[in-house]
Formats: sequence, structure tokens, C-alpha cells
Amino acid sequence: MSVTVHVWFDYICPFSLIARKLLAEAVAGRDVTCVWHPFETNPHCVEEAGEYPPGAWNRLVTPLAARYEVPLAGAPQNPLRRARLAFVGYQYALDCGAGQAYNDRLFTAYYYQWRDISDPVELTRLAADAGLDPGRFRDAVLSPRYTRRHLDALDHARDREAITSVPVISVAGERLDGFHGVPEPALLTKALDEAAG
Repeated sequence: MSVTVHVWFDYICPFSLIARKLLAEAVAGRDVTCVWHPFETNPHCVEEAGEYPPGAWNRLVTPLAARYEVPLAGAPQNPLRRARLAFVGYQYALDCGAGQAYNDRLFTAYYYQWRDISDPVELTRLAADAGLDPGRFRDAVLSPRYTRRHLDALDHARDREAITSVPVISVAGERLDGFHGVPEPALLTKALDEAAG
């Protein structure tokens, strides 16, 4: 039986990156549809919110990434910025059937190449890398249509799904608990097995 997994994520949340890897491993070879939902953890922060707190990164992110074999050299070197524009671009990528390619490119660019995903010029380059037309992408991220769609998705997540932090993984309607939203691989596998019947 086909299983649907819903995932709420934020590009600038390292736990979302870790959860992506675990989920990719768990669903490999299964009849699973993953639906990715954007969620800005702090949509009202200033455009440039400083850096990741080094103590928190070293104490929380580094050990969890090592435990699950997610290579991370350290916190991104750019200042911590809002991901709003990147998420608006994601809405356009979904319309083009390129949501997964776009997400893959942005996570790689942000965590492994330390690219600034809040910069419209840089974001357009990354979208082109993901197979999107640069001119149309630029027009889309500057349009009220895709901004509205993103804000509606945020409202839905907060008001209807009660999402307050990310990542959140829901398998067949059941939310999985974990350290900073990252479920244990065994728990994820068990939930997928049970949902498949």
C-alpha cells in the first residue's frame, strides 16, 4: 500500500537537513510519496539575524549530524538570514514540477557551499542549477502570487497543523517524535512499515 509522508522543513534549520537524509534512507525502495511543506521557524526576524550560536551548533547540531553520518563542516559562514524568498521560489518550483530538485540544490548550496539563499541574484542562479528558467523564476519570486501562496502555506501549517518548529515528519497522519524533530531511524522505519500494512 502506498504511504504518504508529510514533512515540514526550513532551509536554515540544520535539523531539517539531518531529517532529510534519514527520510531518504528510510523511504528508499518503498512505495512512498513525500510531501514537503515550507515552514519559516521565525518569519518575522530581521533580515540578517546574526550567526548560528556556536555553542548551540557544537553542542546540538554537530553530535546529531555525526550520529547519523550527515557530513557538516560547521555552521554556514554567511550570516543567518530569513529564508522567505527561497520559500517563495519553492512555491514556483512546485508549479514547475521541480520542487525536489530545487530543495536539493538549496540545502546543498546553503550547508555545503555556504551560499546566501536570501540573495535574489544568488537564488536565481541556484534555481537555474535546479533546471528552472532564470527569468521566469526571478519574475515569480518577485510576484505577489507566489508570496501569497507561501504565506498561505505558513498560515495553514501554524493554524491547521499546529506546527511550531521544524522538522516535523508525519507518516500516514501520525507525527513522529525525535530530538529537535529528528526521529530515530528505527521509529521512522516502524512507522512506514505499519502504515504500509
